[in-house]
Amino acid sequence: MLIPPSLLMVLYGFLTNQSVGDLFTAGILPGLLLAVAFALTVVALATWRPGWVHVAAAEPLPALPPLSVAQMAAKLLPTIAMIAVVLGGLYGGLFTATEAGAVSAVLALLIALARRRLNARAFWAVLTESGHITVAVSLLIICANTYSRMLAMSGLPQALVAQFSAWGLGPEAFLLAHILAIILLGMVIDSSSILLIVLPLVLPLAEQFGFNLVWFGIVTIIAVEIGLLTPPFGLSVFVVHGALNDPRVSLADVFIGTWPFTLTMLAVLGAVVAFPWLSLALL
Repeated sequence: MLIPPSLLMVLYGFLTNQSVGDLFTAGILPGLLLAVAFALTVVALATWRPGWVHVAAAEPLPALPPLSVAQMAAKLLPTIAMIAVVLGGLYGGLFTATEAGAVSAVLALLIALARRRLNARAFWAVLTESGHITVAVSLLIICANTYSRMLAMSGLPQALVAQFSAWGLGPEAFLLAHILAIILLGMVIDSSSILLIVLPLVLPLAEQFGFNLVWFGIVTIIAVEIGLLTPPFGLSVFVVHGALNDPRVSLADVFIGTWPFTLTMLAVLGAVVAFPWLSLALL
């Protein structure tokens, strides 16, 4: 969700009137940091807790054929091309963030056609699934607009600002409460709904405390990612369990297996909070 293009960043930019291009740029370094941290976590587990990484096979597994540099480059090229076209077009002023979605969709279609992986039946399935997702996201955005206007008319955000001032709580306490609230909400609802519910409430306080809203968005999105791993809902865990489709692996096993990575994400979140330049250096 940190490496562009990211739906959550587009949604955050829409809800907070921030540049989606700036959010994409701000997510690059934290995203790479998180990827490196995950890789180091895997290496550490394989070294000191090998049972977390693999199960000893009764018979030796067949060796996989090695990939040449050219083969690896050919597999990576479409992904790199997609990122280069979308980000290059955004920062080069060739198209807006909304148009970038259309460009990337066309490029993905061309890649699928070039690989001969897309027949008429699969193409129709892709179109209908995309339509369902688009309608669902559009409905969420419409509801978010109504919800934001209702909150503004009720005066609840202003009341929260006044209450925080009355309690004498500073920006650190507010940020900690914000992160904890998002992680707790991640236990029961999905990521988009978290942003739609929380941001209209906390945005006035974030502005009151003088937070950079691009940096605040990166912190928020990392916290949302952590929430997607926490029980009992943990949407990402259910997706992984369903994709495995292995009766030997229970849902509890997957939840237990996420804990090293949840701790890793908390460490990266702490680094981004302590060192805002990690998300702002490329802006």
